[in-house]
Amino acid sequence: MSCESILCQVGGRVAGCFVALAIVGGVTASEPQVSVARLLKSTYQRVAGTGRGGAAVFPDSESSWCSQAIGSPTVVFDGKTYRMWFVGMSRAKDPKIPYGFHERIGLATSTDGVHWTIGNQGKPVLDYGPDGAFDDCGIAHPFVLRVDGQFMMWYGGIDGRAGKDIGDGPAHVRVEQVGLAVSRDGIKWVRANEGRPVMTVGKKGTIDSVQATGMHVIRRGRQFVMWYGAYNGKHTIGLATSPDGIVWTKQNGGRSVSGLAGPKQLGPSVYFDGSRYLMYYNTIVTVPTGGSLWTMFAATSGDGVHWTPALGGRPVLGPAPPDNFGSADGKTGNNHSVHPTKLVVLGDRVRVWYGGEGHKPIPGWKYPPSAVGLMEAITGRR
Repeated sequence: MSCESILCQVGGRVAGCFVALAIVGGVTASEPQVSVARLLKSTYQRVAGTGRGGAAVFPDSESSWCSQAIGSPTVVFDGKTYRMWFVGMSRAKDPKIPYGFHERIGLATSTDGVHWTIGNQGKPVLDYGPDGAFDDCGIAHPFVLRVDGQFMMWYGGIDGRAGKDIGDGPAHVRVEQVGLAVSRDGIKWVRANEGRPVMTVGKKGTIDSVQATGMHVIRRGRQFVMWYGAYNGKHTIGLATSPDGIVWTKQNGGRSVSGLAGPKQLGPSVYFDGSRYLMYYNTIVTVPTGGSLWTMFAATSGDGVHWTPALGGRPVLGPAPPDNFGSADGKTGNNHSVHPTKLVVLGDRVRVWYGGEGHKPIPGWKYPPSAVGLMEAITGRR
């Protein structure tokens, strides 16, 4: 199958679902478009938020479920209200919870994208699945798309298994698989596909034999296209398509997309201007201190499969000042600018929210805090 037909094919069987998914007609609100070429000429600057270190949303020590870290933002803007779903982390004593942290999904809202208020009375909007479910030990890496008046959230479900349990990959790395939940208001969510994953990890020897997670989804016509984080001991990015958001077919012969820079890649954010794709993604880079940082880079593609590094190999976002929430130095903090949201285009501006990590713990903390920030670029006339 050609690369072009991969992203144009429509078909497949519709699986059972708790909620009917009305997707005919595509995404409800079409966003203003700007060309990939113009985006590549634009330089992002940090926009200071009201949280500690200029963060847009910072961990809340008063909220037990997101007291330790906030990250993996996904933002939808309807022209009036920004909605950000994010992962909140808190300490876990239960030994079956991977890495020692609970992970749940919360919601924050804003009228300007800078000042945010945690929604749902400060409680998570999506919590663990029931015992025995694929997501009964954690919910991570959400991505939300608004389709015909309802929200669709794909996310990484964690069931407590790790490489040692499935005989693949590093022994300690947790298994993640893709789930789907739907909502009318962004607060009350119902799991689709009878609570089962909509995309499972692959067999041993495939690119996603340990993890399929950290995705970005767009609509092309009547088809969903997903770029996702694939892991089998090495992080790469895979590609899948679906007619309904539930039944997914892994594409490109089950291989990773090609041409991205760096030894490993994850956290894709993909923008399509009608003829060309732009991807922001994370790869690991070494720093003069001898440490390493997950940093955001850009690439372009004509088919969504074969990519070419952009910006002359420079990162999308420059170094953070020492007092910034994202001042990780590669040793005591490793996330410079990670898991970017989809691009929100507002006339001659484009906004992206992202995760970052500090370079030292704050008093009383063992690790540097992780939070969400905003970067913005002026694109000029479209």
